Amino acid sequence: MRMQRNARICTAFFPLWAVPYTLYNYYLSLFLLQKGVTEAQLALLMSAANISALVFALIASPIVDTLGRKRSTFIFDMLSSALPPLIFFLTQSFAGALVAMALAGMNRIMSVGYYLLMIEDADEANSIASMNAFNLILVASGLATSIGGLAVARYGLIKSEMAFLLISFISMTALDIARNALVKETPTGLALMGQRSRIDLVGSYRQTLKYLASSPKAIRALAVNALIYVYYTIGTSISLYFTPYFSIHAGLSGAKLGLVGAVYAIGTLAAMIFINPRITHKSIYGFTVGFAAASIAGFALLMSCPKGNDIMLFSSLLVIAVSYGVLKSSADSLLAIETDGPQRSGVYSLSFVVSSVLSIIAIQAVQALYQISPVWLFGSSAVLMALVIAVCLISKERKNA
Repeated sequence: MRMQRNARICTAFFPLWAVPYTLYNYYLSLFLLQKGVTEAQLALLMSAANISALVFALIASPIVDTLGRKRSTFIFDMLSSALPPLIFFLTQSFAGALVAMALAGMNRIMSVGYYLLMIEDADEANSIASMNAFNLILVASGLATSIGGLAVARYGLIKSEMAFLLISFISMTALDIARNALVKETPTGLALMGQRSRIDLVGSYRQTLKYLASSPKAIRALAVNALIYVYYTIGTSISLYFTPYFSIHAGLSGAKLGLVGAVYAIGTLAAMIFINPRITHKSIYGFTVGFAAASIAGFALLMSCPKGNDIMLFSSLLVIAVSYGVLKSSADSLLAIETDGPQRSGVYSLSFVVSSVLSIIAIQAVQALYQISPVWLFGSSAVLMALVIAVCLISKERKNA
């Protein structure tokens, strides 16, 4: 893999974020449910996180351009990554969780700075390699849920989750400080910092919209990226409804519940190792359409799975995971390879804005449908995949016309 200095440093430190975050987030919803939070309140927490994400996504681009990619990543990673697990650890209440989830929304600013640190002012090969390595580490961290399951089975959910939260705070704080000492500001970041002495929100978005108006391929990439991130929010292992679904409604517990996260990680890893390296700029939309369709098939299989049929359940989960492995990397790579220049930060920021708005709507819809039947957690995800296919195919038809 061809990666520049910043990309190598960010990738090397990323496991210190990914592993503890995956562990504590996987069991967080069950932890909160045992602490008195209701399933309806889980939807409120997810909405709070996305409303916060929307607000911070709106101001992400001008902040990152004014403060620089390096400084923005440092400040907002500390606020959005390190502090939330500490708050969960200290408060263990719905009110505390609400504050923590709101702080997590600042991740939108951090993400713009972080992604640009990795890909800006480098060639296309660096962009694809960086995004694939980033996602490989993120997904591989899911294997830790099987170890987490053993810890939960032995020490109980509450004690195990408290340990996961404390470890996360310590690990994320250490990595943020160490990474910041090693990375360098990008040339484009330095140039924009010199030009902007104040945050100009209106001017920043005016330039971004002007850029998008002249680049249909960037609009298409933004749309696909936003839809896949909505799916990431409501239908993957990151969702606060994901673990309760398999625990409460599928009847899994202990090591078997931890195995759900491990199988999900294995399937996604397999896609990133064996399938994603075959994806090129020319084939990326074809792969996106194909694996969005495979996701729909996996969702249908899971929704029709009888309770107690573990073979069918894990088989469908594997199909979904492999498909997600392709889609997550394609979503990240599309924005990296279909955008360029100083407006790239604005496109990333706007993509986060669109995905946050859609996520808020989707969460409310899922919450209502979940009360009717929990399987609609995945039925909603199937609808999103159908929209991804439609965007890709409609754009292709217009290009051919």
